[in-house]
Amino acid sequence: MTFAAWQQILDQHGVAASGRPKPILASHEVTVRDTTSAKRFEKRKRMTQEERHLQILRAASKILAVKGYWGMSLQDISDEIGISEAALYHYIASKEDLLAMVLAEGYDTTESNEFAAFSASAVDADGHRIYYYPRYCLNTVLYNMQRPEMIQLLCVLSGEALNPDHPAHQFFTGRHIRRWEMIGSMNWLLPNGMNEERFFDLYTLVASAIDGLQLRWLADDSLDLLEEWMHFSDVIFPANVWGGISDPSERNSDDPRCLMPYTLQERG
Repeated sequence: MTFAAWQQILDQHGVAASGRPKPILASHEVTVRDTTSAKRFEKRKRMTQEERHLQILRAASKILAVKGYWGMSLQDISDEIGISEAALYHYIASKEDLLAMVLAEGYDTTESNEFAAFSASAVDADGHRIYYYPRYCLNTVLYNMQRPEMIQLLCVLSGEALNPDHPAHQFFTGRHIRRWEMIGSMNWLLPNGMNEERFFDLYTLVASAIDGLQLRWLADDSLDLLEEWMHFSDVIFPANVWGGISDPSERNSDDPRCLMPYTLQERG
């Protein structure tokens, strides 16, 4: 069983009885310029600093997702983008600097947070923006489905970073709490009786479930990540507890109430 508010999402993504969704274009896929069809040579426009930065970021993300940090070399990056390794040093200081750039700009981005939050919120009669946690989690899954390469990168690097000598060790050991600081500051509409400690446990459970499902999804092409998450949601967010507070569409637009007293922040 799925929340009624979410059935349209399943339909839009083409989840059939076979469990296979319609193909989704990954965000890292690009159209390649045909260099053989032109009758005469045209000098390519010099890249701006910002364009080159983005090109290096994409190349590093692609190679890290396959080789990891220990297996990647700066020569791999320069070969991928067609410049010399010496020229690459005009844009980055070191291999570790490149890794830091990918982690800071490639995964936990402002765009991903905004995507997850925007359609998971509603404004109450007093103008307060209130967030619905089950829908926020669903949006996180939907966003990640569009970027399998970045999900693979996260899985590979987080495994490597179990080693305390790995340059991303501190990033990954602190990531869960950093994200909690953001999640915990939002106005969530939660079931009665849920305090901050229980919500943190729920947040940890959800993060672990999504990470585990994504690993299976990357390894098994037949697995439909969206449909699997819907099944998990039935268990994590039972309808008898979360019904009416799972999705903004469940709220009556004519509801005159201020919803802040029902949020975790107001309960204290």
